[in-house]
Amino acid sequence: MKYIITESQHNRLKMQQWLSRRYDLLMSEYDESVTELDPCNYDESERYVNRVIHYIVDGLHHEYYLVDNFYVDLLFSVIFDMFYVDLTEMYNNKRERC
Repeated sequence: MKYIITESQHNRLKMQQWLSRRYDLLMSEYDESVTELDPCNYDESERYVNRVIHYIVDGLHHEYYLVDNFYVDLLFSVIFDMFYVDLTEMYNNKRERC
């Protein structure tokens, strides 16, 4: 069976595969960003989530900065989709203890 997907879906899939190959690095950047950034310093969960994801993307910079046609916005979007729920729940749990 063959599936027909759009070019944007294909690019998203390639980005997910790129991140999967660097899973250990991605998770270490995630752990570091969560310990480094305190949810008590942010008034809204959206600001906290965006800051954590920017921190992760910055940590992955050495992996992609020499790659031609690399879309950082797509990387941000894929990471956002991967971690949004966990980060929001973490923000709300830790925010109650502030």
